Amino acid sequence: MSESNQELILSRISHRVKILQDNADYIVNMSSSIAQILATSIKSGHKLMFCGNGGSAAESQHMAAEYCATLDHHKPREGMAAIALTTDTSLITAWANDFGFEGVFQRQVETLGNTGDTLIVYSTSGSSKNICMAAETAKSKGINVIAFVGNHKNMAIEPLADMVFRAPATQTPIIQEIHTIAGHEICSNVERIVFNFQ
Repeated sequence: MSESNQELILSRISHRVKILQDNADYIVNMSSSIAQILATSIKSGHKLMFCGNGGSAAESQHMAAEYCATLDHHKPREGMAAIALTTDTSLITAWANDFGFEGVFQRQVETLGNTGDTLIVYSTSGSSKNICMAAETAKSKGINVIAFVGNHKNMAIEPLADMVFRAPATQTPIIQEIHTIAGHEICSNVERIVFNFQ
């Protein structure tokens, strides 16, 4: 007898809860370490840059907004310098049309990034060419690179990043959901460090 829709949904939610419970220490420790790097960039007057493809592009925009605006509107604060490299459609389409899609983020990092900034990249596969090229350029400019990926083997981004958050999953939707949870906790931690929030 097949599962009902409700049973199937409950089963999938329970699976996600188990992943989070089984990997809570890892998520907490990585989130804390990443927050320290981002807070150091912000406190030093530098900026955060985010990029990714597809759902990860949306996550880049989501997280950049949390820093530049505020995570919780009940706790207003000064903005933190953060931009999503996925939002400039004129630059992205011009560069992709003339030179190819692989360099769209690399060009922005090359032009907009400065030593001491931090580039946060999202790639569920961990091997997206345009993400790796952006990370490589960032490293050459003295820009920190934080990568959010899935739990895959032989990811091309790993040697290019200062820190790699591996969501403990291989299914794209679950990887992205864990990235969001970690992203919110990291931003909250950065707020506590930078603005002495409780």
